[in-house]
Amino acid sequence: MRAHLLGKQEMNLQKTSEDPSGPLERYMQILEVLAAFPGSLTLADIAALLELPKTTAHRLLRGLARSGLANGGGNRPYEVGERLMRLLHASADEGWLTSLARPHLRALTESTRETCYVTRLVGSRVVVAASLSPDARWRGYVQPGIEMPINAAASAKAIMAYQEKAAIDKALSHELPMLTAKTRRDRVWIERQLAETRKRGYATCIGEIDEGLAAIAVPVKLSSGIVLHSVAMTGPLQRIMNDQLAERLKALGRAADALAALLSIGERVKGIRESADEMGKAASETSVMTDRHASKSSAPAISRPATTKPMAKAKKKAKPGRKQDRARAAGR
Repeated sequence: MRAHLLGKQEMNLQKTSEDPSGPLERYMQILEVLAAFPGSLTLADIAALLELPKTTAHRLLRGLARSGLANGGGNRPYEVGERLMRLLHASADEGWLTSLARPHLRALTESTRETCYVTRLVGSRVVVAASLSPDARWRGYVQPGIEMPINAAASAKAIMAYQEKAAIDKALSHELPMLTAKTRRDRVWIERQLAETRKRGYATCIGEIDEGLAAIAVPVKLSSGIVLHSVAMTGPLQRIMNDQLAERLKALGRAADALAALLSIGERVKGIRESADEMGKAASETSVMTDRHASKSSAPAISRPATTKPMAKAKKKAKPGRKQDRARAAGR
């Protein structure tokens, strides 16, 4: 019985290894399944859904985990990895993010009469993805596409506070601007600001970019738990840092939660499409190279039976025909 099971397992492994779609297709299938059922699938679930041997599914998942494309294993369910999430959100195309964020920014702007905006992490930089300003005489203004300094901007602090140490180190390795008399560039102060942001759940900028202006920001936590965006508000200092601060932070928090839910859906759709395109191209190129190699190596084996065997049969049939012709000619 044991020998039979081992033999069956070897046949399954051989079948999987000979799959003409190649390993990239199987990696893609696993990522699609993880995106469809975030944080809820075990190794046994994935193997069953994709009809793979557990050993093969485990090997593929381990490779994805080593590359940061998947997380999980042991007693934890599997999910799409942080590296892939960052790659998807670092796309140069901001149209989908803007379309999702704009309704929430409009509601915030109308209720608070202040400029509200969404920023996102691109590599080690924080840039403005979308911004909306009220029709008011005294207001702040934030231009989409500009970079927000990590040492001063509330929106940048709200994102960088939740990044790994290596990402923070890289962001701080660049020259930091000195914008006003209240701007600080020393690392100890910046790290203290990030720690305070994590503790209280929001970040502030009080005259650190423009004198007389202030800003508050909250992180947008995706379903995977990572933070790649923030929702922020800016305006005259006396209007931002007053007795309405608590209510405005709650409004920012509600907008961030709503945006997180939409982005979690958007990232899955966008991720499946972009990953499918990239891996599909790679798989296609691999398949073409495999087909060319196979055609070259199999051509001689195909040509011999097609030419030699029929000719041999033709010769055997021709001999009796020639003897009959001689006999008929002799009779004549």
